[in-house]
Amino acid sequence: MRDIARHLPNVAGKRLPLVEKVLEWTPSYHASHITGIRSEYDGTEIEGDFYTVPLFPHQILSLDRDFVLGKIIDACKLAQDRGAKIVGLGAYTSVVGSAGMAVANAMECAVTSGNSYTVATAIEGATTVAKLLDISIPDATVAVVGATGSIGNVCAKIIAGFGVKKLNLIARSQLRLENCAKELHELFPKLELEVSTNIPQGIQTADIIISCTASGGDILQPSYFKPGCVICDVAVPHDVCREVAHLRPDVLVIEGGVVEAPGHAEFNFDFGFPEGICLACMAETMILTLEKRFENFSIGRGLHIEKVQEISELAKKHGFHLSGFRAFDEPVTQDRIEQVRTLARESRINRKVIQL
Repeated sequence: MRDIARHLPNVAGKRLPLVEKVLEWTPSYHASHITGIRSEYDGTEIEGDFYTVPLFPHQILSLDRDFVLGKIIDACKLAQDRGAKIVGLGAYTSVVGSAGMAVANAMECAVTSGNSYTVATAIEGATTVAKLLDISIPDATVAVVGATGSIGNVCAKIIAGFGVKKLNLIARSQLRLENCAKELHELFPKLELEVSTNIPQGIQTADIIISCTASGGDILQPSYFKPGCVICDVAVPHDVCREVAHLRPDVLVIEGGVVEAPGHAEFNFDFGFPEGICLACMAETMILTLEKRFENFSIGRGLHIEKVQEISELAKKHGFHLSGFRAFDEPVTQDRIEQVRTLARESRINRKVIQL
């Protein structure tokens, strides 16, 4: 509802059913013109546009599929008519229609979901912060929530390749979890694997948690976490509920996929980030444009490690990089990191005393 207050103030404060109906009636529309994105590699400057599909995430998931898909395609065709050579599907617009395949089939221009660069930045952010908290990657237990989704599945494969001690896979479908675990076991036969459809049980021992579900938000509660752990929340809306910020000062939450664009980017739209900062799914579209790679890139249910690695290298080439760390609309400071490290150390000492 915070986004409604920012972008549709006329209905802000109204009862939810009325707001939902207004959003259903509102056609997709052009929201802003983006300028100032300049490659650090060759100085190429690009422009773009941002289009809005005015629906809540739960509406995208629950309303008639053809109705929702039609609104998404309408937005993409507005962009195409304006001259776009590639369209990026942000957040839940990439969930509908076989992870973007239906949209891509309806368009003449190229389409990407942005999921490959989202994965790259999530892994980079989670492992970087883990090291700052003195978490040894080879000794770590890592949990992936939403492990059977396209983002979660490739996150699990990449993090397994780092040689972690144990990997916990969490999702709703036991059968899909078992298939995912079988695939990972074939790739990494020495890796200790555990699967669970129970979120608290699956993450309670984890040192690093990567959460990337399409749940609609707020599924990770304050009581679930081990002291000193790092949670990289890739989901939009976020999987971690806001109460964690107040009730669990001993854990560190970071938002996955928050990127600073090169040049003097002006998005002219309030995403809740400082100017020049955007989500990795948006950045992937910009990176491909700078490369003149007008092709369907991150499309379909299965993401590929090779594409994650490729887009990561292209991002570095042009000057895209993680925008520090953020959580709950605020920057994560060095003092905050030190606080978590101190509280985790005290918790470990207290546990040892109790055991004695």
